[in-house]
Amino acid sequence: MTARLVAAAALTGALVALLSGCAQGPATPAPTPTQFTDRAVLPSCGEVELGQGDEIPAENLTCLQDAADEGAELAVTRPTTEGDPVTEYYRVLPGGGWEAYIDGSQDSNGGIWWFTPCPEAKTLEDLATCQGGPL
Repeated sequence: MTARLVAAAALTGALVALLSGCAQGPATPAPTPTQFTDRAVLPSCGEVELGQGDEIPAENLTCLQDAADEGAELAVTRPTTEGDPVTEYYRVLPGGGWEAYIDGSQDSNGGIWWFTPCPEAKTLEDLATCQGGPL
């Protein structure tokens, strides 16, 4: 379980770093991309709000890992260094693979949405190794 927490922290740290650049972000939040709003609905593994330095609870990570057949989604909101909320949507897809949507629209230094597909992933650790990009 510790490896999952380390991988989740590494993925989150990398994505938050990408979203919190030095340039001033947009004056208004970025619109929600249709790729996100049109995504398939999956069973929920919860919505978690974390404080600075907090880790995703083990039971939520276990829920994702155990959902390999039917799929599942976990929403995690955590603050950037400046305190702006960023929400990460970790998704296990039915039939295999993982993906993550990152909503940085409330980040005053980033303000973008990010998507990381990882069709070959079997774990959150695998997702952390995949490359994504802005939506």
